[in-house]
Amino acid sequence: MKNPTLQLKDVSFAYSSDPVLKYLSLDIEPGEFIGILGPNGSGKSTILKLLGGILRNDSGNVLFKDKEISKYKRKTLAQSIAWVPQEHPMVFPFQVSEIVLMGRHPYLSPLTFESQKDFEIAGRAMEITETTHLSTRPFNEISGGEKQRVMMACAIAQEPEVMLLDEPTTALDIKYQLEILNILQRLNRDNGMTLVLAMHDLHMASKYCHRLILINKGQIIKDG
Repeated sequence: MKNPTLQLKDVSFAYSSDPVLKYLSLDIEPGEFIGILGPNGSGKSTILKLLGGILRNDSGNVLFKDKEISKYKRKTLAQSIAWVPQEHPMVFPFQVSEIVLMGRHPYLSPLTFESQKDFEIAGRAMEITETTHLSTRPFNEISGGEKQRVMMACAIAQEPEVMLLDEPTTALDIKYQLEILNILQRLNRDNGMTLVLAMHDLHMASKYCHRLILINKGQIIKDG
């Protein structure tokens, strides 16, 4: 039996005085493809943010490879866990290729520039997500489905072991939903990447995910 890659042990979390998670425990094994489902406000996004070290738990333990996630340096953690948020607000007119190359920042030292290897890894990430043809386009001028694939390319360029995605298919046409889920399926199958997705669509999640976790009011209702 492999040791879990990520664990929540009796984790509780609240925004100000409003409890979101209550003594929740969850083990994520290497190479799993997990869908976390539940109504709005059930705690799906909060779970992902705790697993990614973005939020700090109020009580309990959040572990990455048997070590408290808060003990890792941000840069080290970013080399292992990639986070793809639901919203992608961009104020500056970055080109798509520049956005994807940002995925290499965890590997750069201060005052150093990207190497040829970094450009090659970013290029492969765009090939995997079929965004190469968008490389010179301003990020703010492409469609929602294209933006989601570009942000996935940025995450892939991090070369992570784990990718956490918050509602990656929300508000997208079925064509883009299938494109994104097919890309994730290949990453899981061919690269062994561990994937954890917050989703709304039970039917779509059941077609792609190997394991579904149903959340309601900060509690796991079903897991299997």
